Amino acid sequence: MAFVRKKGKSYYLVHNVREDGHVRQVHLACLGNRPRVSEEVLTQVRQAHPNLQIDWDAVRARAAATFVSPFADQEGAAMLLHSMRTLHEDLDELNLGLLHSRIAEKSGAEAAERQVQALLRVMGMLRGQLETKLKHQPASQSLHSETPRQGLGD
Repeated sequence: MAFVRKKGKSYYLVHNVREDGHVRQVHLACLGNRPRVSEEVLTQVRQAHPNLQIDWDAVRARAAATFVSPFADQEGAAMLLHSMRTLHEDLDELNLGLLHSRIAEKSGAEAAERQVQALLRVMGMLRGQLETKLKHQPASQSLHSETPRQGLGD
């Protein structure tokens, strides 16, 4: 049975294995500071442990029900703000044409197109999530008078 375990400030996806009458925990994946079992984690674990049968829906449900959002306190909010500022700077530096050219040189035009399209899809998902959060914010914390750039620099 796979489950999420917290050790220090990090979360891990682990699985109990019985060997010689003893139970040993096998670390399947490090989830970082959030107990989120993403599709990427799922793929990574399936590739590394193909014979392991895991009820992913149950693992995700238990993780969601057991753990409080890391953004529910001041430290978590500060972490999120830092990540958003870093992402903002990274996106400002992103040149999709140059990226496409460099990937195409090393891996071919098809790989470059796949990578750029994947970036654009995720950026679209990010835009949708940002729009949703901005529309459904508490009235007392309205950001309508600020520009996004001002909000990031504060």
